[in-house]
Amino acid sequence: MTPMSDLVSFVFIAQTTMLVITCVLLVYPVVTYGRNVAHTRGLLLLAGAFFALTVSYVTAVAFGMTLVSSVLDLTASLLAAAGIWQFARPFVQFDEGTVETTAVGDTTGGFESAGDD
Repeated sequence: MTPMSDLVSFVFIAQTTMLVITCVLLVYPVVTYGRNVAHTRGLLLLAGAFFALTVSYVTAVAFGMTLVSSVLDLTASLLAAAGIWQFARPFVQFDEGTVETTAVGDTTGGFESAGDD
């Protein structure tokens, strides 16, 4: 083995380890303290996305399976989008096209009076 392949192997193992640790750190609080964690479904979907990304990375780098890796990348993207949607869902409203506007009247304060001191 050449020193470069040792470096590539080290980086591969380090990156794979970090992705697995990320999956575990996302799943651990949900499993252990499920009643106290908000957005459990979102966290589990994001953990699934990281796991799919990890498997995709391993299949692409270690085994050279590019088609399987691409399918897993798509799966990871969909899981991440679903997880993000779980976080954003309470803040998104689909109304009938009405937009509330407020009229701005005479304002006080701000930077207009900053030089008057």
